[in-house]
Amino acid sequence: MEKNLIVFLAVAEEGNLTSAASRVGLTQPALTKIIRRLEREYGTPFFQRTSRGMVLTRAGAKLQERARSIDLHYRQSREEIRSMVTGSVSRFSIGAGAAFHMEIAPDLTRHLSKEFPETKLRLDFNVAGLTLPRLVAGKVDLMLGALHDRPPEGIETAEIMNVEIVPYCWRHDPLARSDGIHPFDLANRRWVIYRRDAMIVSRLSTYLSDSCLAPPEIAMEVEALAASFRIVSGTDYLTAAPLSLTKVASQFDLVPLRLASPIWSFPSGAWYRQSSREFPIMRRALDLLPELASYASPGIPEGNDKAARKSFP
Repeated sequence: MEKNLIVFLAVAEEGNLTSAASRVGLTQPALTKIIRRLEREYGTPFFQRTSRGMVLTRAGAKLQERARSIDLHYRQSREEIRSMVTGSVSRFSIGAGAAFHMEIAPDLTRHLSKEFPETKLRLDFNVAGLTLPRLVAGKVDLMLGALHDRPPEGIETAEIMNVEIVPYCWRHDPLARSDGIHPFDLANRRWVIYRRDAMIVSRLSTYLSDSCLAPPEIAMEVEALAASFRIVSGTDYLTAAPLSLTKVASQFDLVPLRLASPIWSFPSGAWYRQSSREFPIMRRALDLLPELASYASPGIPEGNDKAARKSFP
């Protein structure tokens, strides 16, 4: 990409001349000279120099929008041409959301590693909202998570499954033996929450408030779903997690509470850059995902089949 725009984006994103100069490998005077030349070319200032650093003017914000689009197309053109010339990648990074954590994403990574041994794979876990900027920036190649909003420019999606968020409890909890679970059955219970997903508490609060119940009492927040399952096991705590994790939860002696309707549900699937879709490893990943998701679909937990049949005929 054109050097002046690279320098401009560095200043706009860093908000500091010293940091921006270090990022692009220039001295601060050289960087300042480029910014001044760019401002003369356009006939308007792009930054206000304040005590808080370099703040974009209205014209600067418009140039940043265009420069980011140019940078995106430049990076994606390189990726597309690389796929045409080599047909392979040396690294492939996957970012997986909660519904894909414990079975689908690890199984996908294992399959890909066998079929593409020349590619170094990386698997990270985080919610889609935090991973999406890294996908756009080229730091993640495939994101697995909720299909929310409209994809940004250059990003495509493929729906893999519908995710239902439900409560889980210890197998010997009285709720696990109930023929039917209603919102008021969850009142006055304490919850262990997966803290990376900010939507869980708000959605759970809405679910309870719709039945005129108090907000949930959050006993603790944890960084990993597996940790929340382990904590809940053997206690009277509840946790909220995707129904697709039923098999994994059973390893911790947990069962899902089959509500008349889930706490909330949403489509989920794959996010990827248009420029990377023709790489064989990407095409293979997109082919494998529906099959792996079907393997992970929950069965009816032993001892809870009566409630399950009632809620899900």
